[in-house]
Amino acid sequence: MVTPALQPWEIVGWSPEQEQIIYRDWGRFFTHRQQLDTAVHYYNKSLELKSKDPKTLYFRSRCKRNIAQTMGALDDGKTAAAFDDFNARINLEICDALYELNQFENCAVELHDNTRKFCRSSEAGFLNRLVVVEENLKDSLGDPLGSFILKSGKHFAAVAEDFESNQHIDARPLWKILKEQDGCDIISILEKEEVLLSPLELARRRRAFKVCNQIYLKKTWIDVFFLKHLQENKNFLLPQSKGSTPVLHSLCTTKCDEVTKFLKMLQARSPLYAEKLRMCPNKRLGQKRRDEYLNRVQYQTRRTILSQLRAIRRLRNEGDIEKLSKYVEEVMGDYVVLKSLRVMPWKVEFINEVYNTLALAHVDSYTLLEDVLQTHGKERLLRLLRMPTDKLKDIVEFVFGDKSTYREADAPNYDQMAYQKFLARLQKRLIFTKYPVEKCYLLHEIARVHLKQSSFEQCCSWARKAIEASEHSNNLLWQLLSIMLIVKAHAALHKLESGKEALKEAMPIVKRLAIPKLCSFIDFCHDLNEQEIALKKSSQSMDSMRKRRSRSRASISSRNSSQSKNGSENGDSAKATISTARASDGAGDGV
Repeated sequence: MVTPALQPWEIVGWSPEQEQIIYRDWGRFFTHRQQLDTAVHYYNKSLELKSKDPKTLYFRSRCKRNIAQTMGALDDGKTAAAFDDFNARINLEICDALYELNQFENCAVELHDNTRKFCRSSEAGFLNRLVVVEENLKDSLGDPLGSFILKSGKHFAAVAEDFESNQHIDARPLWKILKEQDGCDIISILEKEEVLLSPLELARRRRAFKVCNQIYLKKTWIDVFFLKHLQENKNFLLPQSKGSTPVLHSLCTTKCDEVTKFLKMLQARSPLYAEKLRMCPNKRLGQKRRDEYLNRVQYQTRRTILSQLRAIRRLRNEGDIEKLSKYVEEVMGDYVVLKSLRVMPWKVEFINEVYNTLALAHVDSYTLLEDVLQTHGKERLLRLLRMPTDKLKDIVEFVFGDKSTYREADAPNYDQMAYQKFLARLQKRLIFTKYPVEKCYLLHEIARVHLKQSSFEQCCSWARKAIEASEHSNNLLWQLLSIMLIVKAHAALHKLESGKEALKEAMPIVKRLAIPKLCSFIDFCHDLNEQEIALKKSSQSMDSMRKRRSRSRASISSRNSSQSKNGSENGDSAKATISTARASDGAGDGV
C-alpha cells in the first residue's frame, strides 16, 4: 500500500491540541509578516481543530480588522467574549470593531459598561477610547453641524428619499414579484437603465472625489485616484491575457473597496464639514478666501473665452469650415459645458456669439463658383452645393501583391467608428442642453453627420427637427442652414421636385435675412434646379416618343407580316381548287 506524501512536520505524531497551537502560532507569525490572508487561513485551520478557543478568535478578529473585514472581526470578538467574558483585550477588540463600523453610540455604551467591569490598568484603554468617541460625536453633532444644515438643508429630503429607495430592495426571484403584480415573466432579466448624468454633474462628482481624498488622505490621494483608474485601464488589464487579467482585476477591485471602506470610516469620525471648519475656523476669513478664489477663476475663464472667440473669428475669416466646426465642438463640448453660471455669468451671451459666428461661417460658404457652368448634367447642382460628385475616387482598388490595398473581411472601419462615436457624443449633449441656439446647432450637426455618411433619409429627418427648433427660437440662420441640408440630400438623390420645394421654403428666409450674395445664390440654385427639371422632362418626353415610335413600327411590321401570311394562304387555296378542277375534267374524259 502506498503511503500518502506528508510534509516534514507531519511525520511527527502531534496531538490535535498541539496541532491547534502550531496553526495558531503560524497565524501570529504571518500576521507579524503582514501576510494577513495567509494568517487568516491558518487561524481557520486552528479553529477547525478547536472552535471554542477564545485566544485564536481574538487573534483572527484583529487580523480581519486589518484587512477591512470589520463585521467578521466583530463576530469573532463576540464569540470569544462568550467563552471568556472577563478578558479586557477581547472586550477592547469588540469596542474597536464597533468604532470602525461607525457605530459610535453602541461603542460608547460598550465602553461605559467595560469601565465599570474592569479597573486599574485594564480600565485605561477603555477610558482613552471613550475620550476619542466623545470627540467624534462632538465633531458630528456639535457646532459644525449647524452651519452645514443651513447651507445644505434643502438637499436633505432628496437624499433621504434616495436612501430609503435603495434600502427596500426585494431579493425575491423576479417571477414571484411579477406573479403578485399579474405581470408576464418570460426571461426574468430586466434591462438595466443607464443613469444619465450631465457633464457638469460628472465634473462635480470627480471634483468632490478628489477633494474628499485630499482632505483625509493628504498627498496619498493621487495613489487612490490611480488605483481607481486601473480598474478600466486596458494596458493593465490586457484582454489577451486570459489567466492574469481576472486575477489582477479582482485584486485591484478588492484593494479599491478596502480603501473606500477606510475612507468612509475616516469621514464618519470627522465629517467633511467639520474638517473644513477645522482647516479655517475663522468664518469671515474663509468666506474671503472663497470669494478671492471665485474671482480668480472668473477672471481666468474670461481671458480663456476671449482668446477662444478670437480664434473662432480668425478661422471664420480663413473660410475653413471643417476646422472651425471641430474647434467649436471642442470648446463648447469640453470647456464651456463644464462652467456654471456662477463661474461664467456671461455664459448665455458667449454661447449665442459662438454659434451665430459658426452659422455665419456656414452661410459664407454658400457662394457662386466660377467653374459651375463648366460641369454638365446633374453634377452641376452638386458642384454648386459643394457636394462630392464622384465617390469612386475614395475606393481603393485591390492590387495583387500590394499589401496596402489588402482589406480583411472582419477589418474594423475606423472612419465609421469615429462617426458613430461623434454622433453619440452629440446626442448625449442634446439630452442636457438648455439653450435654444445650442439645440439648433446640435440637431444641425447630427443631420450634417448623417449627410457625410450618405444617410440621406436620416439627414432629412434630423434637419426637419432642427427647423422646428429654429422656428421656436426664431433663429433664421440655423433654420436656413437646416433647409440647405435638405436641399443637399435631395440633390444627392436627384430628387429635383423635392429640392425645388425646399428651395422655395428657403426663399422667404433669405429675403428676411437681406444678404444680397445669399439671395443671388439661392436664386441661381433655383434656376439651375428648374433647368434640370426641364431637361429631365424633355428627356422623358423624348424617351416616350421613342417608345411610341418603336411601338408603332412594331405594330406595322406585325400587320404586314400577318397580311403576307394571309396572301400566301389564299394563293395556296386557289392553286388547290384549280388542281382539283383539272383532275375532275380528266376523269370525265376517261368515262
